Amino acid sequence: MTMQHQTAAILVIGNEVLSGRTREANAYYAAGRFFECGCKLGEVAIIPDEHAAIISTLNRLREQFDAVITSGGIGPTHDDITMESIAAAFNVELIEHSFIVQAMTEHFGEEGLNEGRRRMTRVPQGSKLIRCEKTIAPGARIGNVYILAGVPYIFESQLDSILDQFGDSPFQRIEIEVELPESLFAKPLSSIQAQFDDVEIGSYPGRCGPNPCGKICLSSQNPGRLKEAADAVTLMIEGITD
Repeated sequence: MTMQHQTAAILVIGNEVLSGRTREANAYYAAGRFFECGCKLGEVAIIPDEHAAIISTLNRLREQFDAVITSGGIGPTHDDITMESIAAAFNVELIEHSFIVQAMTEHFGEEGLNEGRRRMTRVPQGSKLIRCEKTIAPGARIGNVYILAGVPYIFESQLDSILDQFGDSPFQRIEIEVELPESLFAKPLSSIQAQFDDVEIGSYPGRCGPNPCGKICLSSQNPGRLKEAADAVTLMIEGITD
């Protein structure tokens, strides 16, 4: 029986994200999906299209977490170096995968399989393909690393196709609206957090000034404890406002 990944990291690869040209959306999508399936997202790293950065960051993350999802850098141009960098991280060859070559040849014809498209047929040796209906060129998995596209609609489809390998007990969330300055409930909220170490509690202001408002968000994989903690927060707020 395959063990489910309980923790994960997202590695976003792309100069376009770091320069502010492209708004990053894939980590946000993955975070929501992991929350739903019960996999704890522990880190999101955004790095440039550089071999050394990809190799060093990937090696750190794959040792620290059950699984690593990469996003970006698997297209047909010179700056798409994710596949070759991950092959180097695993010390394996980068090879043309016969299935991808065949699929692209059938779709584009032999003359249409130019060098750019041929780059997209190459994966680290020993990889398993991650196929989805949104693209001819699949992602790949090697070890505990899942190599996905950077284009959001393709990334989302590829991620959805592998989610059955992540988590086993969904997280649940309760949000409580608060119309108080955070400074008034910071200390008692800290005490509640200390009582519920299996519930994550965070305070997020929505408006500051003379009429402050915000939300206290609680999440846990234990529904009973989540409700107990939420009840404690509600009583705490009522005690301050009375």
